[in-house]
Amino acid sequence: MRPEEARRLASDRLRSALSSRYGIEREVALTEPRLESFGDVSSRIALEAAGPAGAKPREIAEALASDAALPEDVFASISVEGPGYINLSFSLAHLCSVTSALASEGLVPMMVAAGSGRTALVEYVSSNPTGPLNIGHCRQAVLGEAVAGLLEATGWRVEREYYFNDAGRQSLLLGESLAARYAELHGDSHPVPEGGYRGEYLLWWARDLAGERGSALEWPADSGLFVDYARTRAMEMIKGDLAVLGVEFDRYFSESSLIPEAVGEALEALGRIETPSGPLIYEEPEGSGKLWARLTALGRPEDRVLLRENGVFTYRMPDIAYHLDKFGRGYDLMVDIFGSDHLDTSKDVVALLSALLGEEEVSRRLRVILHQFVTLVRDGRKVKMSTRAANFVTLRDLVEEAGSPDVTRYLFLTRRAEAQMDFDLELARRQSDDNPVYYVQYACARISGILRNALAEGLSPATGGASVAPLLAGADERSLMRLLEAVPVRTAAAAAALEPHRLTEILHDLAVSFHGFYQRVRVVDRDEPEVSRARLMLCSACRNTMRDLLGILGVEAPERM
Repeated sequence: MRPEEARRLASDRLRSALSSRYGIEREVALTEPRLESFGDVSSRIALEAAGPAGAKPREIAEALASDAALPEDVFASISVEGPGYINLSFSLAHLCSVTSALASEGLVPMMVAAGSGRTALVEYVSSNPTGPLNIGHCRQAVLGEAVAGLLEATGWRVEREYYFNDAGRQSLLLGESLAARYAELHGDSHPVPEGGYRGEYLLWWARDLAGERGSALEWPADSGLFVDYARTRAMEMIKGDLAVLGVEFDRYFSESSLIPEAVGEALEALGRIETPSGPLIYEEPEGSGKLWARLTALGRPEDRVLLRENGVFTYRMPDIAYHLDKFGRGYDLMVDIFGSDHLDTSKDVVALLSALLGEEEVSRRLRVILHQFVTLVRDGRKVKMSTRAANFVTLRDLVEEAGSPDVTRYLFLTRRAEAQMDFDLELARRQSDDNPVYYVQYACARISGILRNALAEGLSPATGGASVAPLLAGADERSLMRLLEAVPVRTAAAAAALEPHRLTEILHDLAVSFHGFYQRVRVVDRDEPEVSRARLMLCSACRNTMRDLLGILGVEAPERM
């Protein structure tokens, strides 16, 4: 029986007992107790039902424990602790059965495929094509890849998309910044525009452009050429940076493809909506052509301009059109991953989409993840960065300094997206137990070595679950199997919450538990070959589980280190 099924069985039996004895219909949630001595799963349903039942929680808990009639081949015991907590312990046979399946099949087949038959679109990075990706984009790329990997592991058919803003003011600033560097090459004076870009890469592009087109280009007469050339080179650079991290997208979606038709249609649709405060779209000053969205009528703190007097759309308007395009493609789930500086924009866009499509439809199909900023720590000091001043660490530089894409990916995922983090380069380069990814990868390599050496001695892992249960009855074996049994459930919960940092927590728990197990237990004992084979099965289950978790995160599980 798969771990999720075992929990559902216990939940259903307790729910049925609650209904039969007290006439209360309520879902029974099971959680992992803080201490192993409290069992493998626990429920506080008796405390929750005390009021409606008109009885003491402990009395209810004892009645439910007596009535549940749980199968002994799955549950070894059910007990009541404290004021009314119901604690359940899995049988050794169940734990060994799950361990055997993990050893032979790996993690993914043991999880419920919640997304089977459904499609998801994950949009991430989506940086303006104005230069190389920086450390913040790196965190977003890692987060997006991990979210996509989690969804795929739970059965979703996932597409990855990069939306690039190639039609706004930033593209013009980039083009003029390139023109300034181009003029500089030929002894002319054209200052970098206010708010423009000063990166050294623009000088490289200017030299290449001069080599292709000569020295006769001028701004603004050739503005279109400068903008197009800079935009093309920026996207080439961005794709190259992503390749260093091992990130590939299924689609690059251009903002310019939405203008003017799709954006105009979206604005017209918004213009047909009436709110209690008046039309959703209004003009102010009257006759100016400047159009506002009455977002205050939708619960937002202030109204926003969608169309300026000069006929140029603000960035919220193409975002709305883009999301309407995504909704129109029929995905069951769409995930947006942005930096925290997009908080207000994303909430405004969601509010306007809800006005167009209905709040229920938008909340059901669209999820927004906002990640906090990253501070780079080098030699114990925080590095100050500014993108426009060209004083920043690129994604490419970060991966190189950290030592590998694996280290970069893993360290970014040790913190939840909503938490600000320091990326410590010294820690990233350290090959010791202090480095979280090294600690986990070393556990994988150690287990692979154990299995390799055992095979050389003619010992292979046992097969079958319940049959080897008596050979794995020790406290150390049970503790590790208990942890392994919960991994499919914990991973599925991480996928449902779109929180890949939970996987690094699971991996840390597994690595700590296995290293402790290995120090206390003699895995291979020539005098007890059957016990050795059973313990090798446990080792194999641990290795496969860690390998698959790392695979979801896009990190290698080495066999040698």
